[in-house]
Amino acid sequence: MVKDELLGKQLASYILTESLGQGAFGSVYLGKHFLLTQKPPVAIKVLNTVLNSQEEFDRFFQEAVILDALTHPNILPVLDANLYEGYPFFVAEYAPGGSLRDRLDQLDGEPMLTEEAIEILSQVGAGLQHAHDMDVVHRDLKPANILFSSTETALLADFGIALQINKTRRVDEIGTPAYMSPEQFKGKLSKKSDQYALGCIAYEMLTGQQLFIADDPYTIGYKHIYEAPIPPHELNPDLSPALEDALLKALSKERDDRFENVSDFIQALQNTLSSKGTTPKRPASTQKRPATNPKPTTKRQSTRQATQKTAQTSQPDESPQNVIETNPPTSERRTAGPDNPATLPKFLQQHQQNHTRQPTRQMDQLIPIWSTTSGLKNVYYAEPIAANGMVYAGTYTTDTYMTNSPRHLRALDISSGEHLWSYKTQGGIYEAPIVSNGYLYVCSGNSGGGGKISALDADTGEAYWIVETDEPLRAAPSIFNDIVYVHSEHAVYALNAATGQQYWDVTLKAPLQGRPMISNNVVYIATERGHCYAVDAERGQKLATYADVGQVYGTVTFDEHVVCICVYNDQLYALDMQSGATYWSMSLENQITNEMEIANGVAYISIEGNFANSSARTRLLAVDLATGQQLWGVYLRSEIDATPLVVDGIVYLTTRNQELYMLDSQHGKLIYSKKMHGDRISRPYVDNGWLFINSNEIYAFQIS
Repeated sequence: MVKDELLGKQLASYILTESLGQGAFGSVYLGKHFLLTQKPPVAIKVLNTVLNSQEEFDRFFQEAVILDALTHPNILPVLDANLYEGYPFFVAEYAPGGSLRDRLDQLDGEPMLTEEAIEILSQVGAGLQHAHDMDVVHRDLKPANILFSSTETALLADFGIALQINKTRRVDEIGTPAYMSPEQFKGKLSKKSDQYALGCIAYEMLTGQQLFIADDPYTIGYKHIYEAPIPPHELNPDLSPALEDALLKALSKERDDRFENVSDFIQALQNTLSSKGTTPKRPASTQKRPATNPKPTTKRQSTRQATQKTAQTSQPDESPQNVIETNPPTSERRTAGPDNPATLPKFLQQHQQNHTRQPTRQMDQLIPIWSTTSGLKNVYYAEPIAANGMVYAGTYTTDTYMTNSPRHLRALDISSGEHLWSYKTQGGIYEAPIVSNGYLYVCSGNSGGGGKISALDADTGEAYWIVETDEPLRAAPSIFNDIVYVHSEHAVYALNAATGQQYWDVTLKAPLQGRPMISNNVVYIATERGHCYAVDAERGQKLATYADVGQVYGTVTFDEHVVCICVYNDQLYALDMQSGATYWSMSLENQITNEMEIANGVAYISIEGNFANSSARTRLLAVDLATGQQLWGVYLRSEIDATPLVVDGIVYLTTRNQELYMLDSQHGKLIYSKKMHGDRISRPYVDNGWLFINSNEIYAFQIS
């Protein structure tokens, strides 16, 4: 890293005479022309990243050309760009008026005068809008990057060059966390990310406090993504409702909820000045929220600190019952399809759900009845299933050295856990078997080997037939019209449920995505390449091919219409497989982590965590499949580990933090939660007041 040894050295035509500061990406120096002493001083920023390849050189100089084109009265001009021993540096005009950071620090937690703040924000916004008009995103907007000239003009400086040079930095190095938008913590940047950062700066200028603070960037990211800001008027009662509304709109968690552009945000701020004196004061809040950065130097700040202390002493404990936060029901902004349900096709209108909310269910209790263990290290039970007074569960292992050791499907008495019989397999059993007409169908297989599907007597475990496949069968089978469908990574098989006779098979070059979907006597087979094939369920004849549908997560039948629920380019959408029409779509900021659970026309969808290096904070959505309306959404601190289960109005979830949750399916409100034992918790199974859930043990509970 280049340090202050550069002082006194010559870079380009300038001698570095004074250190002006250091940041995450480099150091800034005051420079004097080595020959023309009457030239004004300049600011020289030397980046910490050395360039090692021609591609990096080219990218750096392309970026310099872009910056040179950003000519605007409120953007700090770049005078030169070059390399010093492989380190890139920029020469810019020197702004002797210091930075906005300096001015905010001098205020020591007091808000800036509203007129002064909006004047500065207007100048910065004008420069930022100019950059956006040229399709340049700043990426690291913060008070330290807003400088003042000798005439007190605000200048936007330090566009995020280093991000282009090195794209492998951690989340806390992409920008400055205190001013980063929710989507920026997820690696997604846009012009509206800059608008959010400007909103954070405006919030700090007008309230005296940063929007969120914490000891580490991941906690700050959590706050930006999930926590609502303290209403600005609670920190500065002089702020008008219109000004607060403009601030909070720019700070919306969802990009589409912010202003269309920065100019609109600035115009909204300026409008509050023109209406000042006519806008009614906001009534005093009856409930204070804790401040995040108290500095008790004034009466108002001391009040904030007292509020924070009160809030801290009343925080709930970190039990599982308190780790879910629920957001109110909202309708996601949809980028395609009808915005008004009245424009939906008639068959979808007929199936649109009546979402009149019933009262949240009262808390249920789980009463432990019995448990049993495999007794083997690194051997776990897969998802169970109950039928005929028995509980069935297969085992698998995470130990690669145990691939040749036998696995078992066990049958236990449902009321006592007594072992009744077991069926030995060489391959692991990773999902629950299926029970139908007295048969028990179970799939097995190990990575790198073949697979088997076995049809057993559900009462005795006697094998009726076994069919082997070239690839392991790790997913549960499906049954439709006395045909058993199983699939491996590259093949789908249709077998006679009674005899195991193979009716047909389909082999694909691309891996399958998810399990085959069966609807109206058609099997829909999706691949990871985004293609979907419609196959006759009885004969295996290909009926249609759909290209670029993305990932297919479920099928729903509305009258005679088969609608597939797909994801393509971060859009969840409903596709009519007969007409090809898209009825609705909604944006997804992160990927879906498990299969969807579809119950009563509603899809329950788990969305992956929000940091690239963390599984924390999964989101669960409930979406009406007739309209694409989001009914509710909840957040969890740990990643959902299996497909949600919906039974009798309750959503059951398990997480990687060994937690079991029960949510009201209509509201998303928490009913019950429990910390489980073991490090691999299965999807639960619920039937007739019984709940079974597995890890390296099988647990049986009764739901009170």
